[in-house]
Amino acid sequence: MTDSFRLVRILSHLAGVVLAAGIFAQAAAAQDTEVAVASRDDAYAARSAVRPAAAAAEGGFVPDPLSNCGDALSVALQQGTPDFPCWADIRTVDRWNSASFGSVNTPGQEDVGGLPRRAPSSFSFAPGAFNGFSLPGESEGKVYGGLGAVAGLLERPRWQLMGEDGGGLADLQYSGGHLVGLNRAALQVTGELAPRWTWQGSATNTYGTDAARQFAPLDYRVVGQSEVPAPDTVFYGLHPGRMTGGEEGFKLRYEDSRRSAWDFSASHDYTQYNADNFLVQTARARAEYLHSVAPGLSVGFYGSGGHQTSPLECDLGGGGLRLLSAWGTRNSLNVSGGVNGASASCGKRVEFTGNLAFYTRVTSATDFYVTANRDLSDGVLEQTALLSTGGAGIRRAFGRRLDLRAGVNAAYGTDAVTKATYHGAFVDGSLHYRLWQGFSQEMEIRHFAVAGLPMEQSRTAAVFTLWWTPKSNTESNTARTAQR
Repeated sequence: MTDSFRLVRILSHLAGVVLAAGIFAQAAAAQDTEVAVASRDDAYAARSAVRPAAAAAEGGFVPDPLSNCGDALSVALQQGTPDFPCWADIRTVDRWNSASFGSVNTPGQEDVGGLPRRAPSSFSFAPGAFNGFSLPGESEGKVYGGLGAVAGLLERPRWQLMGEDGGGLADLQYSGGHLVGLNRAALQVTGELAPRWTWQGSATNTYGTDAARQFAPLDYRVVGQSEVPAPDTVFYGLHPGRMTGGEEGFKLRYEDSRRSAWDFSASHDYTQYNADNFLVQTARARAEYLHSVAPGLSVGFYGSGGHQTSPLECDLGGGGLRLLSAWGTRNSLNVSGGVNGASASCGKRVEFTGNLAFYTRVTSATDFYVTANRDLSDGVLEQTALLSTGGAGIRRAFGRRLDLRAGVNAAYGTDAVTKATYHGAFVDGSLHYRLWQGFSQEMEIRHFAVAGLPMEQSRTAAVFTLWWTPKSNTESNTARTAQR
């Protein structure tokens, strides 16, 4: 209980400081607001005038040959358009890529503050069904069920609200047949306090039977211009019964100049496994300065702190450096790393933390990514206070309807008390095909393997997912594209 109260106090103080700074900035710059908003509106109008109208010309919603949406759910909901980002864009990004801010890459580029893009408000929904089974030679298991998802975007001159919720029920024949459910939700609000001040708040939640995560639509994160499976995918399905996880985050950006910016962020993560009576919460705070030294290249420094509750208690505090580089929209590199003082319960008194995300579009129809991260574990793996993850993947599009993806995620951790090591991997390959009349389907092979636990686990499963989007949504998207 003490840890929980400490977390609440930390977040309350951070929220108060951030809110006070925002109010002060808004009052100080009130006289310049209308001019700044008008000039930004002109910039948005100029960009809209040169947007391609390929979707309208095709007579329906037609995504880019290599849409940045990497999952069937985003495609089914007709996301990944200039007006509506993918699922992974809506989810909290603070601990995955803390320099990202909505659609922002680096200071010195247009729209450094990640402001709303003056897109029309929209709403979409998609029902679906899925079927999965373990491959021969693996432990027995099969599942079939129904799915549903909704997504919406509300646009106003000074703020933008995006939300998405997807879930379903299924009959899982694994360790005895039973009905299981899983739901994922995400909400993000981005707005402008004043010409130089931008804010973003977000919240995500996953709730349901842990075993269902091995067959359900995966959770994704953004790397460069692509979506990739979340690093903790490696540990899906390790626990019996229900699990709950999520994150709330807030970020404030101050544009010191056209070439530099300050970011202030705070987040709270939680992971709970009911059957194991396990709950871990993590609070983080970070202040970062970024400066553009050349077009597409920014460097900066940051200070950060984090507290993770028992049974994986660990306190970190330190700082480091960041490098952000982008070559147009085809290549990007985001690297940060630093040294932290750590409490004895972390295992060592000095710990290194950092992350790397590299993305490149090899050809107009092929992209590739590499990721790495070391940070507090957030309770994803019950035995380790800190967790190291890495991943790589490639995607190839064949026309506008078919694409193939393959990737691998790996994770490694050490028990701070026993010094035992744990490692695991998730490997997947998928084929996604856009059908006609609003249907799209995905066929995927997933392999999970974890070693070092009392019972080593390995499972290979095939999953088939079918989504349908009402035609009325397609027509409305087409009409909006034509108007723009």
